[in-house]
Amino acid sequence: MNDVMREFWDLKPAVVVGVVIYAVFLFAMYTLKKRRGISWRYLAELAFCVYGASLLKLTGIFSMPYSLAGIKSYNLVPFIDSTFVPVLLNFLLFLPYGFLLPLVFPSRKWTWKKLLCIGAGTSLCIEVLQFFGGRYAEIDDVLLNTLGALSGYFIYTCIVLFRKNRKKAVFSFASLTAALAVCFCGIYLVGDREEQLPDGLSAVESSISEIRIYAKGDRQAIPPESDLYNRFAAQLSNCAGHLLEANSVSGGGMINDSDCFIEVKFDAPQTISFSNAAGFVISDADRLLYNADRNILYWGKSGYRFCVDYAKLDTDLKEHEADIFAQYQVLREMIAQAFE
Repeated sequence: MNDVMREFWDLKPAVVVGVVIYAVFLFAMYTLKKRRGISWRYLAELAFCVYGASLLKLTGIFSMPYSLAGIKSYNLVPFIDSTFVPVLLNFLLFLPYGFLLPLVFPSRKWTWKKLLCIGAGTSLCIEVLQFFGGRYAEIDDVLLNTLGALSGYFIYTCIVLFRKNRKKAVFSFASLTAALAVCFCGIYLVGDREEQLPDGLSAVESSISEIRIYAKGDRQAIPPESDLYNRFAAQLSNCAGHLLEANSVSGGGMINDSDCFIEVKFDAPQTISFSNAAGFVISDADRLLYNADRNILYWGKSGYRFCVDYAKLDTDLKEHEADIFAQYQVLREMIAQAFE
């Protein structure tokens, strides 16, 4: 759940972009005398722009390293390993889409079939882009996004119908609720019902006592809600495919004046596991230190005693080395920019 809240916290720039885009659009419409006066419809249009920008941010459309030789990971078997929270979030992600489309474009002759095609097509395009962007593409996402868009459209029709026939509107809404309950119960029965424990640093965030970054001999503290720490936490959790051979280290001097580092200290020793790296566990560690230039993670208790080299890739990932290290480089640049 911490990862979910972190994603929504990161939506602030997308909200600003959506507002700016709509402001430019509205200014152009008034300049061209296509609009006059003020209408409640403008709020719906603004919401649509903010939602669109947020959707692109959440799905990573503009931040993924696209490549025809990208890491093509996908799942075409629906709901086998599904868990409740991701299923619900994928459904809710497209719910505003189906609601806002007929609200913003009322002149179109909307039907549930047309909305179904648009919702499915939009979701499919996003999954295809993620497929070539090195992210995991799933048929689950397409089905749930489409169901969310269709449900949003039916909610819109219920609200419109409520003004004409309240009983029919209430019946339609109750029918929709019942249908969704059946769908989610079915997904629950075929999905993975094992308890999903917090992963990586998100499981121990409440025990963090201090976070520091280092560059060129300088250092400064950063808060856990900062974009820089969030990037670091996500990078550690996305370590699937690495060899992850833990080695012993001795002595100090891990921090130097030439490289960029991020250091996390805890108020008590922690055990940190990563679902994307089976068998790799950081045990009894009250501190972490990551060298963002050399991609080495150190940890230990009252000092640094172990390390893992993220620059050592599994054989299957060697051909994607450039794309992977380009993503690693972002964290190093963020640390360096923090001192400018």
